[in-house]
Amino acid sequence: MAYDALVPRIDSHTHLFAPSQVANRAALCARDATFRELYADPKASLATEQELTTAMSDAGIERAVTAGFAFAHERDISEQNEYLLRAAEEDPRFIPLATLNPEIVGWERAAERAIVAGARGFGELRPGNQGWDPLGPAGLAVCELALETESVLLWHVSEPVGHRYPGKRGGISAGELGQLAETFPGLRMIAAHLGGGLSFFFHMPEARKSLADVYFDTAAAGLLYDDDSVAQLIALAGPGRVLFGSDFPLLSPRRQLQRILALLPVDLAEGVCGGNATTLFSD
Repeated sequence: MAYDALVPRIDSHTHLFAPSQVANRAALCARDATFRELYADPKASLATEQELTTAMSDAGIERAVTAGFAFAHERDISEQNEYLLRAAEEDPRFIPLATLNPEIVGWERAAERAIVAGARGFGELRPGNQGWDPLGPAGLAVCELALETESVLLWHVSEPVGHRYPGKRGGISAGELGQLAETFPGLRMIAAHLGGGLSFFFHMPEARKSLADVYFDTAAAGLLYDDDSVAQLIALAGPGRVLFGSDFPLLSPRRQLQRILALLPVDLAEGVCGGNATTLFSD
């Protein structure tokens, strides 16, 4: 039985940068500590829409969620958001998530403008790197805005154990994300990288209820976990709550999609590799 061609294949976790940002990598590294941690190495890939469309074509992927980067400075956030939103306007296959930083004065107006311009949400959020507390006033304001505008929040959630690597720290903890889900029922959130262990708590009846609107993506799962991890996540969170994500350009969408399709039975793969994202981002 083959994968259902009627179900679109969607990569729910990719990253794009404006061509000017790609060209000015050194300047961005000089002024942004988080960007420097991840991209100071010239071998660390930065991608524009051209590279993503090529990768999508190579993988047979119909749509892609294009996320921003948690820049610290307003000018870098504005430049990337303008690019992401313009790219999505020109190519409707892109589902843009804008960047925000609630430490910047006036961030709410910029975030609202992004939503009006077509952003479907915000991410990949890294509060620890930007210096705000996800459970403090800034984090609550972000969640309130997202709930009011029916936006999706993509959080960087990393596992609290295991090997160190650039970018591991600086996101939100599984416990913090669980608290936000309990505080804001109905707020749709994506816990990146299999949720950093959050899915374990679906064994608790109260957690199953409070986490009802939390999704989990598979971005970079192959670098972190064994081949049973995605199936185990589906068993815990449910087949409608897991999203295929490659973390492009860190990893190849084609290879990551092939891995997921090989690991899952067809009925589950249809949801994970496109059906669930279609539901989450439906207009």
